[in-house]
Amino acid sequence: MEDVMTHLLRHWNLDWEKDSAESLTPEHISLRLFGNVGIQPHSTAGSLGNFFSIHDRIYGNNPKKMLQGPPTLKLPSPAIYLEGLILVKEYEDQTSAEAPYFVHTEKEIRKRKLSATTGNVTSVVKRTRSQLPSRVFTPLRSEIGDLPGFSKVLFLFATVSVARDGAVSIIWPDSTATPVACTLQDTPLGQGKTKKVFKAIYDGMPWVAKRFFDIGTGEEQVEIHENSKFLIQEITRLAKSGYYLEHFVAEAKQRGVSIDETISVTDFKLGLEIQDGASPSLASGVSLDRYQDANTNSDSKLLWLFEPRRSARVEHWSGTNDYPAWHHKKLGSTLNAFTHYVYHLTQESTVLADLQTSTAVNEHGDGLNVLFDMMTHTSNGASGVGDHGQEGIDTFVQSHECVDRCDGLGLSKEGFTKALKESGESDEEEEDQ
Repeated sequence: MEDVMTHLLRHWNLDWEKDSAESLTPEHISLRLFGNVGIQPHSTAGSLGNFFSIHDRIYGNNPKKMLQGPPTLKLPSPAIYLEGLILVKEYEDQTSAEAPYFVHTEKEIRKRKLSATTGNVTSVVKRTRSQLPSRVFTPLRSEIGDLPGFSKVLFLFATVSVARDGAVSIIWPDSTATPVACTLQDTPLGQGKTKKVFKAIYDGMPWVAKRFFDIGTGEEQVEIHENSKFLIQEITRLAKSGYYLEHFVAEAKQRGVSIDETISVTDFKLGLEIQDGASPSLASGVSLDRYQDANTNSDSKLLWLFEPRRSARVEHWSGTNDYPAWHHKKLGSTLNAFTHYVYHLTQESTVLADLQTSTAVNEHGDGLNVLFDMMTHTSNGASGVGDHGQEGIDTFVQSHECVDRCDGLGLSKEGFTKALKESGESDEEEEDQ
């Protein structure tokens, strides 16, 4: 069975090759849904029908109708509308190797609609290219990297690893490393209570880049070193959460406990914005003067948290101090048991909070429920923004309601009362002193 790109290119090249010497290959094309919405990572590995099913699960009921395309285009159902953007550099690198010269003339940009069918699924693809006569090569218009409202920004990315004991290490490349050019949105796509979110293109794939803008002192009152500190704490939370989840899944399998196996922790990267003599990016919100003043502090680095772009639809499973049981929802009750398990695994020193998921697809085309932006309450209260310390842990202990999966994992509330009592006695001793 043909994968998606092989199937589509077999149809597109019939038309493309009429006035172009070189065929298009998968390396030349970046697929988008209607409205320049990125496709799910790894979703092109299977058939067109599977590709449709993946995106229908995520976007099928979206009011923006990114599967159906422009309102004027009435597609038969089921159908999916795609826009194929030509990666100019990759195509020209191939064609220029055989071209005796380039003809630098302006050509009319035209749009074509191509239809390809597999089974009962139709794809209608709009592609943009220059009108070229055979064997004459003109640089094509780039649809990626020259987008209005976006800038090219250089980054170095850290290596984040977790040891067997759960300790997290962050290692930066040395000074000889070559920065990576990414495309970063100048203005935010959205924002939460503490972080702003910007669209980004990393390695040709759609990501988002996040930075803190409010840590309780007011909007855009976050100093560069404070953003660095809290983003590193956020990265550490994510890395540890992945470690906890891996152990949780292994424990459930060993005990034969049925859990929701679609749960994963978001992939992430910690990026250092490189100025290379230029001003900080527009997205950073930092002026050159402010950056130069802050550079006297060795901790003042322009750091960003990168995550793969996912569905905007978010489901909330717990709050900062609210822990519903979700007895009748497999995903919710699994996360309930996961929270209890982490409390036990960390010897009652850590509680996961504010659990939320959005949907994504793995390299096999399987649907995932991805955890992101979670908080933690820790005994020392130093894990990052939103950490309520022992008070937050005590709130979990008081309010947690076990589900069947807790029992299956050998978890119970028997030790909770003791933990609360000890915490209360400790508080009384401090007051006496």
